[in-house]
Amino acid sequence: MSDAILELPKSSLRPATLDDLDAVSEIESRVHLAPWTKANFEGEFSKPYSKTWVLTDDETDTKILAYCVFWAMGESLEILNIVVDLPYRGHGFAKLILQSVVREGLKTQAKHLILDVRKSNLPAVGLYQRAGFAITQYRKSFYSNGEDAYHMSLELDGELLDF
Repeated sequence: MSDAILELPKSSLRPATLDDLDAVSEIESRVHLAPWTKANFEGEFSKPYSKTWVLTDDETDTKILAYCVFWAMGESLEILNIVVDLPYRGHGFAKLILQSVVREGLKTQAKHLILDVRKSNLPAVGLYQRAGFAITQYRKSFYSNGEDAYHMSLELDGELLDF
């Protein structure tokens, strides 16, 4: 095992382009049991309410560290996916993306954010709870592999929570 410390690149969040989808799909297949396909991501680009953001390195703007897919539909924002690539986990990138999605909700005057998360994904559940999300429903066998999910919701009241 190497004692080398990963030097984190300076990064920026931006809307994804079709050119980003190969890298996003590769990350997706590394981190999920039932990954979305490239076609799934391409399908999101055709939906007027769907947004895909990527967190990239500032030096090249091509190295994708993390990404998010969410739907902005009137008073509701639904987070479908926040994924941080394996080498960059534990450094606050998911929190940064979540804060940006909350800001987007406030900017568009959404009333609440909703999401589903695997019950076993304790880091994500903890992050969402620290951000003020509440578990509103337990969804038995929600995922394709039979895993249960928590349905979580955050009511937006006009200010960004510090989490």
